[in-house]
Amino acid sequence: MPNSADRHESGQEIRIRIAGTNNPAQDAADLRAWLEREPWLAQRRHEWTQRARPAGGSEDADESGPADMAIGVDDLVLVVVGAVAAEITKSLTIALQEWLRRRKEERATGERPSVRVGEGDGGLRELGGAEGGSTAED
Repeated sequence: MPNSADRHESGQEIRIRIAGTNNPAQDAADLRAWLEREPWLAQRRHEWTQRARPAGGSEDADESGPADMAIGVDDLVLVVVGAVAAEITKSLTIALQEWLRRRKEERATGERPSVRVGEGDGGLRELGGAEGGSTAED
């Protein structure tokens, strides 16, 4: 559909991957609901999609914990239309850090929740700072 393609071209696409949990599909749904409550997102046209994780050789290959349980689970993709990258990145990083902090508090035995984030189909970086450290900036 041309309208959908036009929206993707004029928007910022941010890919989010959850790993290290026993149920990453449920975590993705919970994270989406969490982000939908954010005022900075509610004020912008946006859409959610899911995209298959790249097969083989992903950057998650060296993760410990139950990341192998996430095989076949799609990444969550947020497309924000007409957004300025810097303002979205800062607000999204804060919201993701808070969600991850809460998720780590509720983790089950053996889980090591983590979130990776990046733009479009590019490389993903580990979200830091869930325990008060610094984050990657872009």
